Amino acid sequence: MPSEIIKPSVAVTPSTTGRRPGRPTQRILTIDSIVDRTLAIAGREGFAAVTMNRLARDMGVTPRALYNHVSNRQEIIDRVWVKVVEGISIPELDPSDWRNEFHVLWNALRNQFRAFPRVLLVALDEQISPQGTSPVRIKLVEVALEFFTKIGLSLQDAIVVREMLLADLFSFALTSDFAYDSGTEEVKETAFHPIPQVWLDQLPDVEAPLTRQAVKESPRTADELFNKMVEARIAYVEKLLGL
Repeated sequence: MPSEIIKPSVAVTPSTTGRRPGRPTQRILTIDSIVDRTLAIAGREGFAAVTMNRLARDMGVTPRALYNHVSNRQEIIDRVWVKVVEGISIPELDPSDWRNEFHVLWNALRNQFRAFPRVLLVALDEQISPQGTSPVRIKLVEVALEFFTKIGLSLQDAIVVREMLLADLFSFALTSDFAYDSGTEEVKETAFHPIPQVWLDQLPDVEAPLTRQAVKESPRTADELFNKMVEARIAYVEKLLGL
């Protein structure tokens, strides 16, 4: 559909009431701009925050204007998921150097999901209709399975390792990166302590020597923790390959 252009409002003559004159506004509304705004909201607040009224308000238009471009909210959700899936890319991977390539793969996908972590809850928050499918989704699975089988895994083991990859990426984006990226420097310094130090200080009589020591030895950054997780996956694959 053609873009909807909302014409600038007529300038208001200053009055003696002390109110500021209205500012001319102009909004160009397209399907892409609606999808992008939805992705921005859902990525930080979850899909529950996405309503037609919220979208209209954020975009400076009326709900009726949105319906000139999309049939309903479901269409928007479907289009958002297609955009997410088709925006995912897997780098070229060398099976002969698979240990290093595990880090490349895990980190490349992590960085992509990190931009909109709460969109990953779509399976819990929403139902994607057949219109929300994309051939890219199938291709992404094929590329991953091809890489895992080329390093010597059976197809069954490759399926399991791919599921581990997704679990690592989704859980880390939601429970670690999201809090870490949005936290203050003080929060980041203690983000991966098993127990907040203040809790331990308030309960000095609790016998927990390992936990108290773990506070001192826990990972200091999200990157450090994530790379240790990848190393654990590499060790698991080495076991499967008998290395």
